[in-house]
Amino acid sequence: MNGSVCRRAASVSFWDVYARWYRLWFEHTQYHDRIIELLMERVRPGWKVLDIGAGNGVLCWPLCVVGCDVTALEPSIGMRNLLYEEGFRRGIDWIKVDERRWEDFNCFRSEDYDLVLACNSLHFTEIGFDRALDKLFKMQPKNIFLITERDPRIKVKLFHRGYRILFSRFYSTDSSFAYHSIEEFLEHYAFKKGRGIQSHEIPELLKLLHYEQNHYWVKDTAIVGMYWWIRIL
Repeated sequence: MNGSVCRRAASVSFWDVYARWYRLWFEHTQYHDRIIELLMERVRPGWKVLDIGAGNGVLCWPLCVVGCDVTALEPSIGMRNLLYEEGFRRGIDWIKVDERRWEDFNCFRSEDYDLVLACNSLHFTEIGFDRALDKLFKMQPKNIFLITERDPRIKVKLFHRGYRILFSRFYSTDSSFAYHSIEEFLEHYAFKKGRGIQSHEIPELLKLLHYEQNHYWVKDTAIVGMYWWIRIL
């Protein structure tokens, strides 16, 4: 997302509407596969886990399957609806859902989490990425797993008092959007811009599209960073 969209995405109301487009993107990508694979290598059954900005629960469900006690922190009703739908589809109804924003979450009341994770969510908070990450460490969970795309505006501080960085890994992944029609593509573009599309813009926009597999694609790749810390104090 560009800077303008990122600023709007700090509001819950943005995600209430954007949930439609997130679902469309999610249904045509394997973006989270590497993240889930690494997550499953590290977690243990019975862990108490908090997922900040859980979205449709893509990282929650595999944790539930292996027997973790998972709380999904997701303030957007649009995204929560996706989470409930996906849970119903998978036959999982024991996940806890917390509707608060991370900005409003009380991190000083210790819940003794084994793992707190945040996937592409902290930079969408009103308090900003740095303060949102610092607040996460103040919770003092046993493990912290941060996933965030490489962005010059985001500097991940690796060293935090009381924690050891276990690894920081990067990988390139497809992050393309697939549309069922040109009209759907133009509607999504207008939403991202926050305005209507002018007729003279359309020819240039259509050059972004590639038609294959019965879809109109806007090709994109992302460099994803994965960071894992372990509490040592």
